[in-house]
Amino acid sequence: MRSLLVIIALAVTLPVWAASGMRASDRMPQGAYFRHVTDDGVVHLHRTLTNAAIEAGYQLIDRHGRVLEEVEGVKLNDEEARQRRLEKARQKREDAVLLRLYAGPDDAARARDRKVDALELAISYEENNMAQLQMKLDDEIAVAARSERSGKDVPEGVQDAIVRLQRQIALSERKLAEFDSEIEEVNNEYAPIIQRLEEINAEH
Repeated sequence: MRSLLVIIALAVTLPVWAASGMRASDRMPQGAYFRHVTDDGVVHLHRTLTNAAIEAGYQLIDRHGRVLEEVEGVKLNDEEARQRRLEKARQKREDAVLLRLYAGPDDAARARDRKVDALELAISYEENNMAQLQMKLDDEIAVAARSERSGKDVPEGVQDAIVRLQRQIALSERKLAEFDSEIEEVNNEYAPIIQRLEEINAEH
């Protein structure tokens, strides 16, 4: 087996970061190199990322020869591969936002629970309010019933009170339904966030 030739190209031109969606500050520790092997078995070391390395697949190595990252090759004119790179870059941006907002899945779960607790407190308050309205309505209905049993007309004030209380109770019922819907929305909002943070933790 013939020995592999090693070609070291210390390029001084700007790197092709745009093709891979990376930034030099993110991927190039001081003294690091990109290493890839061509079909003829030649090993290439570059300080910049070349199209040939992107297509062949490459390793990012530090100045001591340790592999920091290994990236599979992609065809630069391959639309499917381009979409994968764009999706990977999009996911990386979204992950960065999540990690700025939450220290981890437990932190996100606590944020979710705080919102749910606030909504449940509002539900408790509204349920108490509706119970009081219902008691008042029952009293007014009882007054109306006594008037009818005695053969008298129901006082106009009692009729107005019954209509007003029924309207207020209906409003409370709508508020309670909205609070229940908001709790469901909060749970649905945080479920993918917590899942993604768990995945990020598992990746590191």
